[in-house]
Amino acid sequence: KVGPGPASHTEGMGDGEALWNAVSEFVRPIIHLETQYDAEKLEKRLRDYFKKGAKTLNFRKPWQECINEYCDTVFSSVFSGLSDREWLPQADFLFCVDAGVKELFPPQCFARVPQVDFEQVVLQAVDRAFDQQRYWANRWDTISNTIQGKNTQKKVREALDDARVQVFEEVVQARQGDGGIEAFLAGWIFSFVGRLAAATQGDPRGCIEEDQAAQLFQALVQEGSLPMQLVAQEGLPQQGWEGIDAMVAQGYSQFLSEEDMAAAARRKGKGKGKGKGGGKPAWGGRGADAEVNNIPVGGMEADGDFSEPPAKRFRGGGKGGF
Repeated sequence: KVGPGPASHTEGMGDGEALWNAVSEFVRPIIHLETQYDAEKLEKRLRDYFKKGAKTLNFRKPWQECINEYCDTVFSSVFSGLSDREWLPQADFLFCVDAGVKELFPPQCFARVPQVDFEQVVLQAVDRAFDQQRYWANRWDTISNTIQGKNTQKKVREALDDARVQVFEEVVQARQGDGGIEAFLAGWIFSFVGRLAAATQGDPRGCIEEDQAAQLFQALVQEGSLPMQLVAQEGLPQQGWEGIDAMVAQGYSQFLSEEDMAAAARRKGKGKGKGKGGGKPAWGGRGADAEVNNIPVGGMEADGDFSEPPAKRFRGGGKGGF
């Protein structure tokens, strides 16, 4: 099966009812959890988010890029307007996005696009954009409660955000979640430390010390910064999990402190200085260049319900695809 061929108009592929119905079906099972709006008002706001999300798109770009930009815009609006809703973190907007793309994108965007390719791009764009906005809505409070100083907070936030984007793509999406929480955290921590080092002339301790970094990641894990997909599969790591402290120590061990460098200089000719916790990291990291795809997975018991793999969410209901 393939998508529809080229058409002469650019109003979109739908008949105007697909998005309306998808939003109504989305709201119906969660409206009892909504505290401010009735069903009609909530549906109207959501439809506005999805319609306005397509207004500024440049449809001359590749269709995959348009779908990702659409999801970024839509979920930015959703979390800006509804971030305080308790039902939002568990919401699944897949079919709303699917309907919005079909209804609002010019049909020629998907000429000769195989259905399976369309579904996979929509699925990954929804998961990535929603997870990113959910993380952004929560992480600043965690950072500001753990790290002092505006300049330091800014450096930490930028390193955290950039590292998380990289590792989400490499561990969660490239592996379709098979990497697990441990691989995700190892990649996130190593990339974060490497980015801090790049911003501080090679010494991440020039921004925050190891114990602060460990405290920060412990808080991030407990306060909702892990991908929901992984948490649903494995459950949340226990508070104070020592694996996080070990990952931070291994990440920092790749970068010598001033004290370590001075000691290494004194030992010059008598052996190589290894710095604190020298030797190859047990988690396989190499700072900013950590190859997270090679990080071993294991050591964490799954104590949560295993969710259905996201790729299957298009099947069974006949709502996804073309």
